[in-house]
Order: sequence, then structure tokens, then C-alpha cells
Amino acid sequence: MIDSKTGERIMVFIDELSGPYIRVSVWNDADALEDLLSDKYDVLYEMKSPQDLKEDGGKEYYFGSVADPEKLQEILDEIEI
Repeated sequence: MIDSKTGERIMVFIDELSGPYIRVSVWNDADALEDLLSDKYDVLYEMKSPQDLKEDGGKEYYFGSVADPEKLQEILDEIEI
């Protein structure tokens, strides 16, 4: 998946406490991603709205410490929005 604001590939990062997470810069990308993660891929997540992403409606998605970051990245790389 490419972030429509930055033009960069969305990458999975690791938070020491929360496990794998991603950042999406704008609301349209976030909305489409939520539908796909829930409906097509059946991936559970916790969503947060960090201050630095609020202006454009961006979000962070946390997948929990048991989630496989490599599999998450594979799923993201399949997504075209």
C-alpha cells in the first residue's frame, strides 16, 4: 500500500510494548484500509489518532504483540488504493 500523502510504501514498525503497527497519513487511506483489514483479511487492530496525523485524519493501527509483522507487511504490499 502506498500512502497517498507521502507517496511512500506503508511499512510495519515495531513498538516494544504494543507490537507491530503502521501509520497512515490521510483519512481516505485510513477508511479504505479499515474496510479491507476487517472484511477481506479479517485482521484485528486497535486504532489511534496521534496528534501529528490529526490534521489530515491520519491514523496509527496497532496489531498486538502476537501479530506476525512479516505477514502484515505482505498484506499491506497487496493493497492498492
